[in-house]
Order: sequence, then structure tokens, then C-alpha cells
Amino acid sequence: MNKKEYWRFIEHMHQFLVGLPDSRVLIPLLETRLSPEEAEFLAGFPFLPHTIEQLAEKFKMPVKQLSAKLDPLARRGIIFRHESSHTIRYALNDSMFVFYRSPFWSGKEDQKSRRLAMLSNRYYFEGYGQEFGSYPTMGLRAIPVNKTIPDTRQIKAYEDVVQVVQEEDFFCVAYCPCRERKNLDPDSPSCQHETFNCLHFGRLARYMVRQGMGKEINREETMNILEAAADAGLVHGISVNKTGIDTICNCCSCCCMFLESVHVLGLNGHQPSNYIINIHTETCQGCGLCTKRCPMKALKLVASDETDNKTGKVSVLDPERCIGCGVCAHKCPTKSLMLIHREEEQDYPENLRELAYRMGNERGKEPFSETFLK
Repeated sequence: MNKKEYWRFIEHMHQFLVGLPDSRVLIPLLETRLSPEEAEFLAGFPFLPHTIEQLAEKFKMPVKQLSAKLDPLARRGIIFRHESSHTIRYALNDSMFVFYRSPFWSGKEDQKSRRLAMLSNRYYFEGYGQEFGSYPTMGLRAIPVNKTIPDTRQIKAYEDVVQVVQEEDFFCVAYCPCRERKNLDPDSPSCQHETFNCLHFGRLARYMVRQGMGKEINREETMNILEAAADAGLVHGISVNKTGIDTICNCCSCCCMFLESVHVLGLNGHQPSNYIINIHTETCQGCGLCTKRCPMKALKLVASDETDNKTGKVSVLDPERCIGCGVCAHKCPTKSLMLIHREEEQDYPENLRELAYRMGNERGKEPFSETFLK
């Protein structure tokens, strides 16, 4: 079928960090998210921020007319709109933002959202997941649950969830897009975990609140959400970069696209934290709670001649699977599991710019080149 506007948009998105691999559901997905006219317009839109004046010159359109075209797209999460005291800048959002994050943050349950959820779930397994999880650098890293590291002196600022929150000055909460996608899709099992607990900060949070995709909350409410998520066995997944952090997801193993990448597709997921679980087998009671809570299936109970507990079993770790999230240790009744520092330091990008360079280089693309600016 001749869908030239959508194919031009697909070709344009392929130039950015994460493209849109082919699939039988790709065009139906695009048709649900964008009109042909929108796809044609966005196929020429820059990925990096431009002022409204620069864009007006590029598109040969008066500022007022262009703003009327861009602002509805910003409200739908397709274009990022950043307001400062001096100017307004716009940029085309990446494919993950457009199809897997922003459509579900607001928690809408209308017919269009349900169709989008069904198509995006199918597209993930038929094409997008392979593109998403096949490279070393991912968008999220695990950050330990607070209080699961005994020696707090070794915790660095970017791995201390409390300090991360303390350093922020604007907070918002939205619906978890992964759980929303699953719950809206009749072909996917529903998740019983809380959905209104996806946390964002700074510029991204301001954008989400202004566009009606998130609710502004304060620092105390943010910490309460994190505490409830940890109690529920959810993984804190934080922006992989050390500075400029804008997101803390609270991920479940049944819905999270990062964890599905590991368990279903056999690819990369959350990048591990700098910590790994250490088990004190002499106090382990073999209750099995940790094996049920572990999102990576990194723990199992095995029979042991060295224990005299009632079960005759102790928990054993597969270190290759552990991401150092601390979910298992958080509820261990005997405190037999605690996080210790890994022997090898994880190499996280310093900031968003370095993250873009890494992701681009892994895909044979050069970030911040003329291709990205066009």
C-alpha cells in the first residue's frame, strides 16, 4: 500500500538514535498515532531543539501559525516544548518517547489508547524490542532500594536514590506507561501493581505537567511513592546518566519493557548498579521470599548440608543476572541479604550528551551532526 508520508517519517526516524524497524504492525501503529499530514510534516522536523523563530524560517511559516501547529503535537508528547525566560524551543521526540512513553503517561482509557496499546505491544515483540535491546547502552540503570547497603559511606551521589531526590526542585508523577500498555491491551495479562508511580524531575517534569501528562507533586510525596514501590517489590530504574537525571521508573518484571527485553527477548535490560547481592547463608532461613521478589530470577533455593534451618535450603545467587536493585534484600526477614560494591565499577555516561554519543556510536550514527539538526 502507498503510505508515502509514513515511510518518509520512518526514514527520518531511522536517522536518530533508535529507529523504527519494519513490522507488519508498524504502519497501523503510525496511523493510530499520526495523521498522514502530521507524518509528512514531522519527516522534516529536527531532532535537536530549535527556537520557534528558527523553525518559522525553516518551514517558511509565520511564528503564530507554526505555534498553532506545534503546540497540539507537544500536548500529545510527539514534540518536546521547552520554555525558558527568553524563548521557546521545540524538538522531535525519539521513537520510544513517541510510541511507548508519552501516550500512556496521562492514564487515558479511550478507544484510541486501547488500540495504540495493543499495536505497540505487538510491535515491541515483532520489531522494536530487537532494536531497543540489542546495544550495550540502555536508557535506565538500576538504583538500589534505600537501606539495602550497610555501609552508606561508599554510596556515590548518583546511586543514592534519596540524594537524587534531594537535589531536584520540581517533581511530577504519571502513570507507568508499561503497565498502562498491558492493562489497556485485552491480549495482555493485567498487572496488579500500582500504576500511578512513574516519577520525573526538572525540565521533563515541567514539560509533562504543562502538557497535561503528569501531576506536580512535592519531594515528600515523591519519597512516599518510592517507599511504597520498594515495599511492593518494584525496581527503581533511573536515568542511566550520572547528571541531568529526569526519571525514576518503578518497574515490575511482568510489564517493564527493559525487563521484558531480558526475559522474553534475551537481550539487554536495566544496566546494573554498582552493587551486587551478598548472602549470609548462616542466617538464611530458606523462606524463599527473595526468590519470589527478584525481578531478574537471579536467586534460587538449593539444598545445603551447612544449614540447620527448618527447610534445609539456602538462597544462592547467579551473579551474572543480578542488577543490584536491592529488591530482594529490602524485605529479607533475617537481613541475610545485603548489597555490596561490585569489584568492577560500572561505566555510566556522565550526562545526556555523552549518553547520546554512546548510543549513536553503537549504532553507527554521529549525534549532533547535521543529520540530527535537520
